[in-house]
Amino acid sequence: MPPRSLALGGVIGPVITILFILIDVAVSPWFSWSRNALSDLGVHPYGYLFNSGLIIEGVLNIAFVISLKRIRTAGYVQALMIVSGLALALVGVFNEHFGYLHLIFALIYFVLFPISIIIASVRASLPAWIRVYGIAGSAAALAVIVIGIGFVFHFVTIKNVGLAVPEFIEAVLLAAWSISAGSIVYLKRGSYGSER
Repeated sequence: MPPRSLALGGVIGPVITILFILIDVAVSPWFSWSRNALSDLGVHPYGYLFNSGLIIEGVLNIAFVISLKRIRTAGYVQALMIVSGLALALVGVFNEHFGYLHLIFALIYFVLFPISIIIASVRASLPAWIRVYGIAGSAAALAVIVIGIGFVFHFVTIKNVGLAVPEFIEAVLLAAWSISAGSIVYLKRGSYGSER
């Protein structure tokens, strides 16, 4: 059984990332929620804030995912989550200057993590409220990022809304699940039992 402390990666990682993003926005008067993507924050003098936040969360996500063994999460779900965590870290390593490479890693994270949360929420031994949120919140996150993909490929436009808005909404929706699940796994001394 992995140590409970690994679950704190699911709590600390998202908090650090969202905090670093908001700090980067605060020190970037050029940034506009109506015109920019969040990744624009990674390619200016304070870009290390955005990029390091993603790298830190990606690494901590792996620790968190290992801790999910405590709630009998299936190995293939953990593998999907680890791949998405690595992709998130690589978004920070390969910033917007890397073009399509950056976009590919971002899409892997934004699509794969909510899908893996939905599967985990259906299958893992978690309290009912977080299972419901995992499914509903992740479905909403996927819907939001589809809109964001529409922004990228110019088949969706919303007046005064830039790509950063759906990206941040999805980040918050996924962070809420990660923080909740990480807290539950950390506070639970045993395990919740087996998957159905």
